[in-house]
Amino acid sequence: MEKQQDDGIWIIDTDAKTAYASERMAEILGTSPSEMVGRASFAYVFPEDVDAAQRLFDSKTRGDARPFHFKLRRKDGSAVWVDVQGTPMHNAAGVFKGIVGTFSVSK
Repeated sequence: MEKQQDDGIWIIDTDAKTAYASERMAEILGTSPSEMVGRASFAYVFPEDVDAAQRLFDSKTRGDARPFHFKLRRKDGSAVWVDVQGTPMHNAAGVFKGIVGTFSVSK
């Protein structure tokens, strides 16, 4: 049996909506990739953490590539802490196009 990849990949567009989610990312959130695509990334954040999530998103739009630690909300409402490497994506003209994030569950 093949070993499950530990990291989830989540690509968020300029509107903070899910453009792509790997199987592992969906598994971390207790959902499926098809349920995630097109959905607001903030749907996976607890209401009290939305402001912090918005600040992180805004910092990524300005080019901040530093990793961070964050609590996400799984589909069943439970919390999961993740370590995130969120890298801003830009087109050839340097225009912000979204964020590609690598997510690993904190041990």
